[in-house]
Amino acid sequence: MSPFLSYNDQELLAQMTQNNHKAFEELWNRYWELAFNVAYKRLKDEDQCQDLVQDLFIDLWDRRAKLFIDNFPAYLNSAIRYKVYKVLSRKNTDAPYYEAFDELVATAMGADNAVVEKELQDLATAWLNTLPAKRKEIFLLYFRENLSTKEIADRLNISQKTVQNQIGTSSKELRKKLLTAISIMPGI
Repeated sequence: MSPFLSYNDQELLAQMTQNNHKAFEELWNRYWELAFNVAYKRLKDEDQCQDLVQDLFIDLWDRRAKLFIDNFPAYLNSAIRYKVYKVLSRKNTDAPYYEAFDELVATAMGADNAVVEKELQDLATAWLNTLPAKRKEIFLLYFRENLSTKEIADRLNISQKTVQNQIGTSSKELRKKLLTAISIMPGI
């Protein structure tokens, strides 16, 4: 039995700011399900909700020294709702790009031959290296670092529309290259 069961949230938060991992675990045990339920009510995707809750608690642990929370359940509710909002707004804004990229990845993954997969990977890498520096950076931030178009725009100090246009153009080019390569490969 945990010695922290009798602690209130404020005491646990105080212990957590002192790097007490057991206090953090007690907060997790008390509230992960609440955060999950808030997220699930809106997203209806268990895996994504679990990821959001884990991200939220990781953020809490990472920022433990700077936290000043009066009402932990209210804070948690607001924080998870904000994370859900970010996911939903990204889905609405970025859906066409994800769908296009998912489609071309699925096509490439349909190749059951390791040699063909290697050729497609090499083709994609070669194509990526031909991109102008800024477009390549945007593409990598979006698809490798999973940043939203807004986050990329803020980081690079350019408009979100520019980011969306660059991602759209890059995705179309890559899809066209891969589909052309796939269509001329034997056995596919």
